[in-house]
Formats: sequence, structure tokens, C-alpha cells
Amino acid sequence: MKAGRVAIVGILFIAMLVVSGANADKPQGQGKAGKPPSTECIVFTGDLEGKQVVEGCCPNRGPFPEYTMTLSDGILEGIPGREYLGNVFMNQWGPGRTLHYIVQFWTPEDELFLEVKGGDVLEETKNKLTVDFDSNNSVCRDYSGPRDQPCLHSPTFTLVRTSASFCAQ
Repeated sequence: MKAGRVAIVGILFIAMLVVSGANADKPQGQGKAGKPPSTECIVFTGDLEGKQVVEGCCPNRGPFPEYTMTLSDGILEGIPGREYLGNVFMNQWGPGRTLHYIVQFWTPEDELFLEVKGGDVLEETKNKLTVDFDSNNSVCRDYSGPRDQPCLHSPTFTLVRTSASFCAQ
């Protein structure tokens, strides 16, 4: 009887090894092999402004798509409010079921590196995400150049992630 149990456990163990080996060479990350990365429209309104179609945003390991962002004056010390060409990252942030987001925007050579964590999720469906950020529900950090300090003030803005066709409107 014990020999039968040992044999069954051995067979199950070997089956698990075969199944895990079959999946070992499949690429990890977003989407299936051969499938192009998804495109979406990312819109910022408020102290952060921008509206652009991006491709493949924003798995944790990249890519971090190019994005043109306009910052209001007075968010970061010594960084004037104007339009910047940089890279963007955003994703869910925080433990458990708390629905908060992180938004990072930086330029080449770290002339500007802004990080905002928090926000209130206003809408989340399969095709649209809307997150509202303000000084009451978010924290802003300035990592520009050698700095690591709070922003002069947390920007107030709304982030919308939706289908690429929305940007054409």
C-alpha cells in the first residue's frame, strides 16, 4: 500500500516538472509572443497636462514610453513650468485592495524627475481608468538631479487611461 502511494507521489512530481519545463522558455511580460504591445491614450489635466497615444505602457520592467508633459509653475524647486519631453510610468501602487496609483515622469539626464503616489480612483472599467490626485490624497517627491525632497506642492491633476481612439477626439 505504501509503495503505491510513493509511486503516485513520484508520478505527480515528475508531471509537475514536465509542465513547469514546458512553460520555462515562454517569454514573460505583457501579452503573448508575437502580439504587438497594446496602445492606449493617456491624458493628464490640471497641474500636469498631456494627451498622447502611447504603446506598451506601463509594466514594471518597462518599456517606459516617451511622453510630452506640461508642468505648472511652482511644483518643483528650480524647475520652471513648461512643456517637457520625457518618459512616463504609472501603475497601481500600495498594499492590498487599496486602489492608489503611482505616476512618474522624468526627462533625460534627470533634469526633471517627478513622482506622485496616491490619488482616488474615480472610475475603473476594462476600457477606462480615471484617477484624481490632489494635495489631500497624494504625496509628491522631487528626485530631479541629486535631490530627494518633497515637491514644493503636490500637483492637482486627473489621470485618464483609455482607448487610443479617445486621443483622436
